[in-house]
Amino acid sequence: MSGSPPPERTGGGDAWARDRLAAVAFVASLISHDARNRLASVRAALELIEAGLEANLTPEYRAALLRELDDFIGDFNLGLEMVRCHQGTPEPVSVRDVVAEAVSTFQPYASRSGVKVTAVFAHAVDVIRIDRRLLRLTLLNLMRNAAEALAGIPRPRIVLRTSGRGDTLGIEVEDNGPGVPEKRHDSFFLRASDTESGAGLGLSLCRDAVAVMGGSISYITPKGRPGACFRVTVPRGE
Repeated sequence: MSGSPPPERTGGGDAWARDRLAAVAFVASLISHDARNRLASVRAALELIEAGLEANLTPEYRAALLRELDDFIGDFNLGLEMVRCHQGTPEPVSVRDVVAEAVSTFQPYASRSGVKVTAVFAHAVDVIRIDRRLLRLTLLNLMRNAAEALAGIPRPRIVLRTSGRGDTLGIEVEDNGPGVPEKRHDSFFLRASDTESGAGLGLSLCRDAVAVMGGSISYITPKGRPGACFRVTVPRGE
């Protein structure tokens, strides 16, 4: 992907620079939240091997270490993709396939968090013309935000639901968490520096990604109700 601003941002150099810095900050927070612990585990394993004590590395420990590295690499790659994805490349894609791919990618994170993720397909037209990567990243980020909000919730779950309406297609990401506080309803699509928590940055990137695809994103849970539900609406294209 090119590093130049998409057409709709041309002329707004300051805003573009702020968004790029926000994206970089998101990547930094994404890959550094527990990077030290993961790298410390790798170092400890290498020290055992260097000391000739590799027999102390049990199969279970080795498997856990590999999972830690896979998670770290996955977070790193996700962050890089989110920084680079500022211009979309539309192509005919199966929405069912993109949703299934996003859920599969997110499943290891969901399993560690004890979150059950399901997908419900209620649309008749499946193939639309859209940027596959931007749509996948948007869904991944919405699921990650949902999982963070579900910490401490009994039987946490996330449901992805599709629906068709005229020449658009909607994808909802819903959780059974506490929902978004009323005082944040008008601010959670702003950059993280303008909101109360870092989660706002991820939603800001989702907003930008969906806008590049010619769509929109909205929070459809009524104020004061539990259970956050975000709806992504994208054009079906030709």
